[in-house]
Order: sequence, then structure tokens, then C-alpha cells
Amino acid sequence: MDPADREQRLEELVTWVDWLVETFDLRGQVARCWYRHPRLIEHFSAVFIGWVRTYAGDPTKLSTRAELDWIKELYALLPRLNSASCQTKHIDPPPQPYSMAEAFDQWLGEADRPFLDSPRSHPAKEQVGRMAKAKRVEDAAKAKAKEAGTAKNA
Repeated sequence: MDPADREQRLEELVTWVDWLVETFDLRGQVARCWYRHPRLIEHFSAVFIGWVRTYAGDPTKLSTRAELDWIKELYALLPRLNSASCQTKHIDPPPQPYSMAEAFDQWLGEADRPFLDSPRSHPAKEQVGRMAKAKRVEDAAKAKAKEAGTAKNA
């Protein structure tokens, strides 16, 4: 979205979140500065889209419990709609030193990378070997017992 569209959509979302907080009495459970946290904007956008689909979507595609399901999803997501650092005032999250891609590139350049550099192996291969050995021992014991039984009967 261009900045003007993004601002308009955020204003719509702010109005809807105000309604949500009032309707479901969520004061104290939603960060007052949620609109300053991209993570919370994403969460509220998802809750809003779910609400729109539930209450304004195609009724032939909704289950008979759609409204209850939406409310259950809202309450399940509620712990994620707050910011622990912003209990009394907004506090910007600490900046990340670098992105995951940058961290990965840095890791690739390190000398010690056991996951990448160790010889190929998998614990399942060892387990299969142990199971095969146990089966051979069991088969040998059964064959020996069978031979002993046949020798007795002869």
C-alpha cells in the first residue's frame, strides 16, 4: 500500500479496535499504543479480517458456530495483543542488531559450524542397525531353540 492508503486502513483499524476493546471489555489487556507496534498491527489486522469474514462474509460459507469460533479465536489470541514493555507508556522495542538473513550469512562465515560440517549421520540409521542386530540375535536364539527341540524328539 502507498502511505496514504496505509494511513486510511490504520485509521479504520484503530476505530474497530476501539470498538473491540469497549465491546469485549479488554481495557488493560490491549496495549494502548498497539498501533506503534508492527507485530500488534498484524495481529489486530488478522482478528479484524476474521471478524469481517464472520459477520459480513458469505453466510452460505459460514458454519453455524462461526461467531462463537471467532470469539474463541479472539480470546486465544488475546495474550498476543499486548506489549509487556508498554504497561504505563510506550517503549520502543530494542533494535535488532541485524536481520536473520544477515545473522545466517555471518554464521556461514564462521569456522565452527558443526551442523553443516559434521559427517553425514542420522540417529535413525544407528537405531535401524541396533534393531537389525537384535532381530538377528532373536532369530538365532529361536533357531537354536528349534534345533534343541528337534534333537530331543529324535
